[in-house]
Amino acid sequence: MINKAPVVVATTWTSTEASVIKSLLEGYDIPCHSSSELLQLINPASIKGLTEIRIYVPAVLAQEARRVLKEHRRRCHLHLVES
Repeated sequence: MINKAPVVVATTWTSTEASVIKSLLEGYDIPCHSSSELLQLINPASIKGLTEIRIYVPAVLAQEARRVLKEHRRRCHLHLVES
């Protein structure tokens, strides 16, 4: 069996949102991790501290992770509309 590299299933700009996404996936027994790197732009001083955070899951669980995230977004949207 070939061990595939982890796959990005979500990106965000805040550590708080990254923590929520990771907790949600882990609640469905989907292991995940995050990484970030400072964006390299022409004028990096204008984005001091601005990073894109990527959420990774094992390749074999990527489809399930995306389904979970999509369903969560749908439920949150419906909740907000109903309130």
